[in-house]
Amino acid sequence: MDFPDDVVVVGGCGHVGLPLGVAFASRLLRTTLYDLNADACALVNAGQLPFAEPGADEPLRVALDASLLHASSDPASVSRAEHVVVVIGTPVDEHLNPDANAVPKAVGELIPYLRAGQILILRSTLFPGVTASVERLLQRAGLAVDVAFCPERIAEGRAMVELFSLPQIVAARDDVTRARAARLFRALTSTIVDLEPEEAELAKLFTNAWRYIRFAAANQLYMMANDFDLDY
Repeated sequence: MDFPDDVVVVGGCGHVGLPLGVAFASRLLRTTLYDLNADACALVNAGQLPFAEPGADEPLRVALDASLLHASSDPASVSRAEHVVVVIGTPVDEHLNPDANAVPKAVGELIPYLRAGQILILRSTLFPGVTASVERLLQRAGLAVDVAFCPERIAEGRAMVELFSLPQIVAARDDVTRARAARLFRALTSTIVDLEPEEAELAKLFTNAWRYIRFAAANQLYMMANDFDLDY
């Protein structure tokens, strides 16, 4: 099936989605940034970033001038692209308990606009089992849409470097879907790591946890040194 766009990024005007969309467009992929924030969409379409992201300004303007990138608050834009990349994350409550239903709920709101032949790519941190939950949701809806989980691992402010340099984890239930997702991300990076969805969900969580542990350990040592009135 032919699609007018190559990629639509759902949540595309945020810190994760916008650099990703600009990166895809810089590789000559026709990209739409779908975002509920109409003001952010207007800003992006005017060639301005809603936040600071080093290295994104110029490729954004180039992509807009070449008609390779467009931001929209119209959910119908989801129907136009072969690759639907969802960057909506998993929120936590005041006790830091994750809401495992948030991503499936967001995908459920996209169902009226999804079309057979598309591939849905989940991009943010997921509670283990959420990829499978989304697969079942689409199956119950009778949609022939492939599902992959390709977690982002970029540091804020380093997106336009790390999107092209870090290995990309690509996870799916079957080889055909995994190959489809890998083809998309090979436009950005040459190193692809193939995993099963549950492996990738844990890999993303473990990466996040290890980063938090490193920060926490350094902070704790700093506080201990301060207790002895010493320069850490």
